[in-house]
Amino acid sequence: MLLKLKGKTRHGKNRIHQHGDTWVIESHGKFQGQPAWSLRSLEKTEGPKGSRGFDGRWVLKNNDPNFEVVW
Repeated sequence: MLLKLKGKTRHGKNRIHQHGDTWVIESHGKFQGQPAWSLRSLEKTEGPKGSRGFDGRWVLKNNDPNFEVVW
């Protein structure tokens, strides 16, 4: 399943610029005790040239400080 994000803070906007606004939901769980999604970037964007990998992060389902979910 895919999820579309919009950056709320400078940090969030930078991550969207680096890795795109569409992310793959890897799993559901808790992050810092709150319901969250474990996401990975849609494209390989991390790492040195020629050895790229996916970026992964947790995004809170409600009131994430850095991202707004726009589906």
